[in-house]
Amino acid sequence: MIKAHYPALFSDEPEWARRAEALSGKTFELVSFLTDVLAVKAVAASHAGSVTYHDSCSGLRELGIREQPRKLLKTVGGLELKELPDADVCCGFGGTFCVKYPDISNAIVEKKTEQIAATGAETLLAGDLGCLLNMAGKLKREGRSTKSRHVAEVLAGMTDEPAIGEARE
Repeated sequence: MIKAHYPALFSDEPEWARRAEALSGKTFELVSFLTDVLAVKAVAASHAGSVTYHDSCSGLRELGIREQPRKLLKTVGGLELKELPDADVCCGFGGTFCVKYPDISNAIVEKKTEQIAATGAETLLAGDLGCLLNMAGKLKREGRSTKSRHVAEVLAGMTDEPAIGEARE
């Protein structure tokens, strides 16, 4: 929102438009910032196990984020990346879409969780918390054992804590 749409909200107010443009220019998605701005080519993290990655609609279509997370994930020691079929297809969350159209949203996320399970990956990763919470919730309701984590947790080597949807002891 801030990167792609915020400046347009103030197009008829020059001072606020200038400020919105300045903020937009300083706003980045995390993995894009790491790879495209800081030029990070590798991380010093490790993760024993297989993962699959879901591309969010806004990250992919509005911000051009696809290869950046994969580039860094390939440098995580012990990690096996299993590509998700139709990784670029919506998970059904879409902001208020899941509230306005719950039956359609559920059908979309159900297909997505079937594809996640078909990869055989132990962990689902994503960079968008809305998508991740939607898919993690559906995986849990279906009784699937797939863990769900934000990609930053794996890139930072912070996978000792319970995954999204797991109980803390």
